[in-house]
Amino acid sequence: MNLRESLRISWRSITSHKLRSTLTTIGVIIGIAAVITFVVLGAGFSASIVGDIEAEQEPVMVVQTQAEPEGGFGVVPVETPIYTETDIEALEGQADVSFVAPEGSLDVVQTATDDEQVTGVVSTQATTPESFEHSTFVDGEAFDGEDEAVINEPTSQLFDDLSAGDELTLTFEDGETATLTVTGVVESEFGEQTPPQVYVPADPYYTTTIETPDGDEERAYPMLVVGAENFEAVDSAQEATIQYLEDESHAAELKSDDDEIQVQTVEDAIEQFTDIVDQLTLFIGAVAAIALVVGSIGIANIMIVSVTERTREIGIMKAVGARRRDVMQLFLVESVILGVIGAVGGVALGIGVGFLGVEYLDWPMVYPLEWIALAIGVGVGVGIVSGLYPAWRAARVDPIEALRRE
Repeated sequence: MNLRESLRISWRSITSHKLRSTLTTIGVIIGIAAVITFVVLGAGFSASIVGDIEAEQEPVMVVQTQAEPEGGFGVVPVETPIYTETDIEALEGQADVSFVAPEGSLDVVQTATDDEQVTGVVSTQATTPESFEHSTFVDGEAFDGEDEAVINEPTSQLFDDLSAGDELTLTFEDGETATLTVTGVVESEFGEQTPPQVYVPADPYYTTTIETPDGDEERAYPMLVVGAENFEAVDSAQEATIQYLEDESHAAELKSDDDEIQVQTVEDAIEQFTDIVDQLTLFIGAVAAIALVVGSIGIANIMIVSVTERTREIGIMKAVGARRRDVMQLFLVESVILGVIGAVGGVALGIGVGFLGVEYLDWPMVYPLEWIALAIGVGVGVGIVSGLYPAWRAARVDPIEALRRE
């Protein structure tokens, strides 16, 4: 029996039981649709964030400590302050480094203006004016004195268009307050995903100190922003920064053995972010693929039922000369057709749901062509695996016993 004849007979069998065939493929459709939906959403989210990062790309590096979580998935920033004033001064003297701006969080419990106050919404970072060297100000400029502050756009919007020249009062965890004049509003780095932030001078508001390996008491920060002279100097500045931090710095001795000092450029951060999103998408997709197992069981079950129903037909085919491989081919083709229908339907449904999701979230639509091809392959594979046993069972039907059936 040639393949064309097998296709014709298989299709006739499928269309003669439309409801049963539809219900059989639903498991495959749901499984593949779930995987494709999550892949589309993950790709859209990744493209949105990466696009924002690349749009703001500057010749800077971020120095921070990272650790692997217990589960080994992704990375976790470590907020332990280990980068001392001595380290900062040494890094400022490295080749191709134009500035080093420390950053540290402050325990601010309330942020207020004359008309409004919020609690626990706005984060406050202590830094230096150099950290704004590559920032875009929509209003005003960087702070220059200890009673001044810079805010980002979400903070400005939170307080009804707070702008340069307005005053902002911070209440610290110990009950102390500070009234600062806003000198500038910086553009949001990641659009709507950027949380409200206030930036204040490290001196005098940042007071976290540690004992250095030399026995001195110095201020220490959990993160540094290192600027290169220009884009061409980023690689050499990164190399010099890494070499100092690994071989000579206080931070290398102060960090925990399980932690790792990372010096990341924009490209490094993008690569790390996309790796995490890809791992997360793969994990969620694997969970969603459980529905494929259910779908394959459904196809196997319906094919066994089909073999039972068509026992007499199989006997007649063998009686007129059909070989075992012809019978096996017939049932395998039928199960593969069901798998392909499920795959195509799942891809269409997954892309449709994913498109609606990214449109609602205002993310770019990214078509995962490799996943679509994989989904079609999985559909064929599910059909083959699910149909092997029923096809083998059909091929072993005794024609004499089959012809005796009514």
